[in-house]
Amino acid sequence: MQKNTCLTIRDSSILYTENYWTGKMLMSTIDLILLGLLLDQPMNAYELARLIDERQVGRLLKISTPAIYKSCKRLFDAGLLNKTTAKKGEQPEKAIYTINKKGKERFAALMRHFSSNITPFFLDFNVFLWNLERVPKEDGLQMLDALHDELSNLKQWIIRHEKEDCADAPFATKAIVKQYRMTIATLLKWSTETMRDYKQLKK
Repeated sequence: MQKNTCLTIRDSSILYTENYWTGKMLMSTIDLILLGLLLDQPMNAYELARLIDERQVGRLLKISTPAIYKSCKRLFDAGLLNKTTAKKGEQPEKAIYTINKKGKERFAALMRHFSSNITPFFLDFNVFLWNLERVPKEDGLQMLDALHDELSNLKQWIIRHEKEDCADAPFATKAIVKQYRMTIATLLKWSTETMRDYKQLKK
């Protein structure tokens, strides 16, 4: 009988799935993003970072430029990518990465993993809610109001992004943006109710 457990270590974008028979296998959201992009065409780390920035992927999925460079090297070292070098003019040589058969197999495994496993996630602002009753009520109301404003601004950005940039976007982008819009709308409703309940709280 197989035993599978997931735990988050250091970076919530990297998971280790422990399998009784096979040991530990790295499960990284960054790997899935990079392998997916490299399925489209070979690229170097700079081109990957630029493409991710242009598509504003970092606003929708957790990824950073340093992580892209580190992950490309790690994926190559793991045998999931092939690498060739190219030089243009006086520029230094750049490594061009191409996904290979093993990389495509890992891509498929990661797709199956993340479509069937929802790991616990935490909202950082909950830490101030945990301590809300330890501050003067007037300060607490200002903090809740600031959180509400932040959520409102985020909702406006998502709606604007959805209207201006997503008309011709791929299905996945539209689905993720819609997910965020609906999540923020729910959080805004929760924020309004939380402010009401806090005002009624006797301190």
